[in-house]
Amino acid sequence: MPQPKKRDSKVGFVVDPFRKRRVWYESGLEESVAYFLLAKPETLELREQQKVQFFQNGQRRTCWIDFIQRQSGGRIAYAVKYKIDVDEDLRETLRLVCEQVGDRIADEFRILTEKDLTLTQIENAKDIVAYAADYDFEAQTIVAAALPKLPARTSLREIAQASGLGERGRRAAVALIQKGLLAVPANARLGDQAILVNHGAREGRR
Repeated sequence: MPQPKKRDSKVGFVVDPFRKRRVWYESGLEESVAYFLLAKPETLELREQQKVQFFQNGQRRTCWIDFIQRQSGGRIAYAVKYKIDVDEDLRETLRLVCEQVGDRIADEFRILTEKDLTLTQIENAKDIVAYAADYDFEAQTIVAAALPKLPARTSLREIAQASGLGERGRRAAVALIQKGLLAVPANARLGDQAILVNHGAREGRR
């Protein structure tokens, strides 16, 4: 089990309903980032707390990569830190890791802070992960079949009505955001009246 970090210490895990595994975190910020990355359609796999060894000034050193996100186009390694903890030592560590073992770990290295996420993004991601954990694949199939009949921009209320499933259809629609069939506009909070981008709409309805 991971050990809590000094700042915002919090150890636990998020259940990834898409790949059916636990994703551990060591701080409140890491928890938020885990939800955010798990809910993204481009995430094919998310691995946490990856141990990496590298050399600095002739000495072997060890660091931990907080998350590695695998996408169709490659892997992104994230160092998740509060803005106040981002310094030249961290940047130098990532530079050396990238230079020495980067190809084995990831194709890109990034620093992610609390400034890079909004509360709306985090809350939306939590809803997507929570509703996907219903594992209501029957409802998801029915909702997906209803999307071509709806306009290119539609609301969760309209989707629920079109599917004939009511609240069950609304939850299934939120889960389908991770599959890329629906998308949430920037800074829009998921709700019955939120207007979503319907990627499942027929060309004639776009």
